[in-house]
Amino acid sequence: YARRGYLRAFRQSIERRDLAPDEVRLNAADLSTIETLVEELANPDPGRVVYAIEVLESLDKRNLVTPLLLYHEAPTVRERALKALGAAQGKHIADWLPQIRRLLDDDEPAVRAAAIRAIGAISNEDAAALARPMTADRNTRIRATAAVVLATSGSPGDARLAETTLMDLAADTSEHGRRGRRDVASAVRQIEDPRFRRLLIPLLSDPDPEVADAAMRSVQAAGTADFLFVPALVGLLRHRQLKGRARDVLAGYGEHAIGPLAHFLRDRDEDVWVRRHIPATLARIPSQRSVDVLVEALADPDGFLRFKAIASLCRLRHTDAPLTFPRRPVEKQAVKEANQFFTCLSLHDNLFRRGGLAADSLLAQALVQKMDRCRQRIYRLLSLIFPWKDIAAVQWTMERGDPRSRASASEYLDNVLGGDLRRRIMPVLEDLPIDEKVRRANVLVKTRPRDVEETLLQLINDDDQVIAASAIDLARQAGVWGLAEDIEHVLAHRDVRDWYVFEAASWALAERRMPAERRRQLWLEPLPAAELAGRLRALPMFASVTVDELFRIAASSRQVRHEPGAVLAQQGAPPEFVHLLLDGAALAIVDTLQRSMEAPVALGLTETLQGLPMADTLRASERAVSLALGVEELRTLLADNTDLVSGLFRTLSAQVSVTGCGHVQQSASAVPEHAGGDTVLPVEKILVLERVPPFARLSAREARHLADITRSVPLTAGATLFAESAAPAIWIVLSGEITLGSEDIAPVVARAGDVIGTLATLGNQPLGQTATVVRDGLALRIERDDLFDLLGERPALLRQLFSGIFRMAGPELELTSGIR
Repeated sequence: YARRGYLRAFRQSIERRDLAPDEVRLNAADLSTIETLVEELANPDPGRVVYAIEVLESLDKRNLVTPLLLYHEAPTVRERALKALGAAQGKHIADWLPQIRRLLDDDEPAVRAAAIRAIGAISNEDAAALARPMTADRNTRIRATAAVVLATSGSPGDARLAETTLMDLAADTSEHGRRGRRDVASAVRQIEDPRFRRLLIPLLSDPDPEVADAAMRSVQAAGTADFLFVPALVGLLRHRQLKGRARDVLAGYGEHAIGPLAHFLRDRDEDVWVRRHIPATLARIPSQRSVDVLVEALADPDGFLRFKAIASLCRLRHTDAPLTFPRRPVEKQAVKEANQFFTCLSLHDNLFRRGGLAADSLLAQALVQKMDRCRQRIYRLLSLIFPWKDIAAVQWTMERGDPRSRASASEYLDNVLGGDLRRRIMPVLEDLPIDEKVRRANVLVKTRPRDVEETLLQLINDDDQVIAASAIDLARQAGVWGLAEDIEHVLAHRDVRDWYVFEAASWALAERRMPAERRRQLWLEPLPAAELAGRLRALPMFASVTVDELFRIAASSRQVRHEPGAVLAQQGAPPEFVHLLLDGAALAIVDTLQRSMEAPVALGLTETLQGLPMADTLRASERAVSLALGVEELRTLLADNTDLVSGLFRTLSAQVSVTGCGHVQQSASAVPEHAGGDTVLPVEKILVLERVPPFARLSAREARHLADITRSVPLTAGATLFAESAAPAIWIVLSGEITLGSEDIAPVVARAGDVIGTLATLGNQPLGQTATVVRDGLALRIERDDLFDLLGERPALLRQLFSGIFRMAGPELELTSGIR
């Protein structure tokens, strides 16, 4: 009985890996125990395979480690198997030398180095002696591997030869030397001698993203003792393909990185996108110093950076870290946001309600969106100094609840807010009659109703260049030429970096002096960003994209005039540009079939978002004008702007129909089984994620990254899984049962295999329902913020996700969204 109990405990220790291999005694290793260990060698979890190898070695049973593990997909297993084979005794071990030599060209440097050592051990040769002639090999990977072995041999002469070899490889900056530089960046990771790390400094700035990424991996493996790399890592935050890894490495330094990050964040001369990505990096370091630096950033003049700082503070607020959020600066910023809201409201009312100008103009939309952003930031700021779940519930109720519920939420705010804060914020959040709201706004910002010309005069001088340019363009369209001299003053004295304003002012003044018959001809010349943004709004694909993002798209593009017959894209070739057709028409040609498309339409966007070659040839069928947006420029815009990605997803999601009811997507297929308990292995997560339609065809690499942000959540009967005010998230039910419902929507049941909230999360739309657990079980959750952070760091994942949405929408998407 005692023996059976020991074996049972031993098998459990293998599963948990809580027994050190050298604690296992030989007399305990009976045949049943050995059989269990050999079975573990076939386990899909690499960690358990390595653990089994180590236990077998401790029992002097390394001869049972099968050489077939040299073909294992996990590099940690291949490396550990090589070490075991090199130490094994047996007449057949030498027969595996050809397979071991094959691993000299393995993708992982640790495996290659282990292969050299194994060859030396099996051949009874010193590994260093075997490696020295390899430093002259034509294969750069073998040369770098030989250098690793020599650097760890303990001989000063070998170390010098290793350093010289790696320096020679790193110094080859040609395209042909790219693989060698990447091999050096990976090889340094295997060398403990600190002097080799200096080789990584130029490699971090290598023009090839794969080299820079490999260098960052080595910096990450080196630990946090060396701050030499911090400036280069901060600079990589502006690189759309590398910022994710750079952020991970910087966060790995912990509190030691906060000082340098704060320095770059405060430096107004630093690259603007580097500064804008620092708050999200600080959010990964849950420290009071991070909070203090981010609170200081609330006073920065860059509105986008302030938004990032507030969002990062909210992420820290949602952690379990014991952090203190200073009340005074947060309240001060909330009041500033309220004043900004009131100013926009007063100006909007002057122009479009009292003044009678077009309420669908670009300026009107920009002011409304700015007011909405102010309101959202106020709620976020309040969540820093009051219970954040309460504030989330208040926001949901104030925006979507019935009158009685809104009155209760308003009463809650009225009780918790202080005097001046309450007086200034409540009119922003309360649902007041428009006349009363405007009256209070004018009182609080000390202004009065003004006429159109006076209001536009204020707006053309606004600090926000999107607002100023839109105001100038509206003055041009409405013919308010009493402002001509003021527009000329703006043109002469505006900050030279405000290019949107200069364009709009020059265009407006030129049109004023131009005869009407010249305007059509002028249309064929480059237009200002304000005019282009207005035309882009006509594209259904951009219906949910903010005015700020439309300006960025316009500024990143160039206007192109196409003569009849001009080729815009070639079938079978990757598109170089997305052509946003603004005027004229084009033909889509496949073999002998032709289809005409008239402006406005986005040509090549479908293929570009998915990373596919063109499905057909596109030709101008008449004189046409397009806005040509380079593929790389579009990908950079998508990586830097989650609002743009959300807007595109929201437009696409509106065209998707799924099997299910409401936010629940039902599935008839069974959920893959998992090992049990509340822990879901990464490979099990990947198998489950493959059942979510947008994720169905992700590559293995991207699926692994998605699995890393997927959390398992136990389901307890009777518990509320999430409230209707909860932030959007994707939920996958593995077992158990959940009901979703609200006062206005009948309950819907989600069972094992069902998915909740996919399209709402991608479009950043709240689910607006409460989920209650009916039966115990387990679910997986992907938070919206985590997903969009990952999409910003993984361009390939973003392309594959767009591809999944397009597949769900089907071919009719072209007709409804104005894209091709």
